[in-house]
Amino acid sequence: MSKKVSIEAIMPLIEEQMNHSGFVTFTPRGNSMLPLLRNNKDTITLKKPDFPLKKYDIAFYKRDSGTYVLHRIVKVNGTDYTMRGDNQFLDENNIRQDQIIGVVDSFTRKGKKYTGSEISYKIYCRLWVKTVSIRRILRIMRRIAGKVKRKIKGKCR
Repeated sequence: MSKKVSIEAIMPLIEEQMNHSGFVTFTPRGNSMLPLLRNNKDTITLKKPDFPLKKYDIAFYKRDSGTYVLHRIVKVNGTDYTMRGDNQFLDENNIRQDQIIGVVDSFTRKGKKYTGSEISYKIYCRLWVKTVSIRRILRIMRRIAGKVKRKIKGKCR
C-alpha cells in the first residue's frame, strides 16, 4: 500500500535517514524534471552532498521561501549554483550550499536503476541543458499551432 504525503511532512524522516545512512529513496512529485523524472512514478535515491557539486548534478534543496525543489545544476558559481528543472526554461540563481539537502545518486524507472554514469544519460544531460533556447522556441511554436488549429476547427463547424 502506498500513501501520498507532502514533502514537508516527511522532511524530518528524510533528514534523519540522510544523517543515519547518508542515503534516502523516495518518489518525487511534480513535473519540473520531465522527461527524466515522471511525477509519482520514478524513484530517486539521494545521497549527502559532497561539495563542490558539479554541473549536471541534480540537487534537492530548500528555497528561502520554504519550498523543496529537485532541479539540475546548470552553472556553478563558486559556492553558489544556478538551477533549472529539465521541463523549465528559467534559471534559479544563487542557490547556496547550505540550502542543498542532497544530490541524486540514482533513479529508478520501470524497475531499472540508472546511476548517471551511463553514456546515454551523460549525453542527455548535456543536450538538454544546451538546447534550452531551441526547446523554448519549439514550445511557443507548438502553442501557436494549437491555437490556430482550434480556430480553424471552430470555423469549420
